[in-house]
Amino acid sequence: MNSHSPSVLIVADIQSSDMNPKDAQEWEDINSVQEIKRTLEELREKVEIIEFPSKLLQKLSDYSSLEPGDRPVLFHLVEGFRSRNREALLPGLAEYFGFPHTGSDVYAQSLSLDKHLSKLFCGSAGVPTSPWMIWEKEFVEDTTSRSNRPRNMDSLADQKEVRNLPRNSDSTFRGARLPKESEFPVFFKPRFEGSSLGVGEENRINDKAALDQFLQTKFQEYSSWICESYLPGEEWTLAVIGSPTFGYKASQVARIGLENSSESLYGEITKTKLSMPEKLYFDLEKERSEYIQKNSLELCKLLQTSGAVRLDWKADSEGKPMFLEWNLTPGLSSYYSSFPICYSKSFGTYSDLMKELLEIAREEFLTERFLYSKLKIEKQTSGIDG
Repeated sequence: MNSHSPSVLIVADIQSSDMNPKDAQEWEDINSVQEIKRTLEELREKVEIIEFPSKLLQKLSDYSSLEPGDRPVLFHLVEGFRSRNREALLPGLAEYFGFPHTGSDVYAQSLSLDKHLSKLFCGSAGVPTSPWMIWEKEFVEDTTSRSNRPRNMDSLADQKEVRNLPRNSDSTFRGARLPKESEFPVFFKPRFEGSSLGVGEENRINDKAALDQFLQTKFQEYSSWICESYLPGEEWTLAVIGSPTFGYKASQVARIGLENSSESLYGEITKTKLSMPEKLYFDLEKERSEYIQKNSLELCKLLQTSGAVRLDWKADSEGKPMFLEWNLTPGLSSYYSSFPICYSKSFGTYSDLMKELLEIAREEFLTERFLYSKLKIEKQTSGIDG
């Protein structure tokens, strides 16, 4: 590493009073980012914090003249907001400009943020997930059958057949439509959000009247939703860390306890980065714990994730674990994030976690994914200037 350049650039979205709290809910607070910096410096890394895109572009330009092996690792703490690409922004820049980075690549980040594609991916892998459907606030009207439908519908719920296309009966994806009365209770979630954003007790819908009320109010806050059969059982989480070249390992499974929360479900009030009212209990019996670990590892191997992955599961009415969602840019705060807690329960200290994330990033940088940016350098091109 060049002695005058940093070995790590922490690229972070940091919570600010200037931001809409909902937009910045997944952003780390300054104390957590400073703790990550301090821990990395104890590992003898030279660290800088970059908070703004313009500053990052300047740094990438400055350090692009370094040999690839001397370039700093981009420590990925960028969450963005209101975009289905938001967690893939930094990996895309890193791969294009030729810098190692923590976390998974663009493809894995984008797929994992999309709850619909994640559940389709689970189905293809044979991993159980609750039956679901999708619905968009601005679905394009099917004009081919306009003459067969009334111009005005009595309620938004009456639109449920507009996109009710034929589906494979063996699939748990029920289509792009609203739920039928026979499918209640259901649970709505924003399709491209994490940290339980947009999730509260009112998202559990038990009948058509509740559905109409939800569609007229909270549904309008986000453009795209999934609606899944409600799972009434316990909720669990675990940490997986690794990469295709590094190998993978899964932590013990933690049960999420909400006895100190004002919510009866794991919603956005509880899943805040201002505190951690939820408790983690590592008390799940061996059979279900190993089932969750095995399937979580299989998903990460199939998608070829890199670095830290948090996976969430929930029990159905019979206690069977069902995949909920995964986060490939999980919170890494030593104060309020579940991933470091699960990691420390099974693998080592917070310092060990930071060290392992950098080791994975640097090893991943040696793979063919980064060949393009390493080989396409200015002196070797014959492109047109100006």
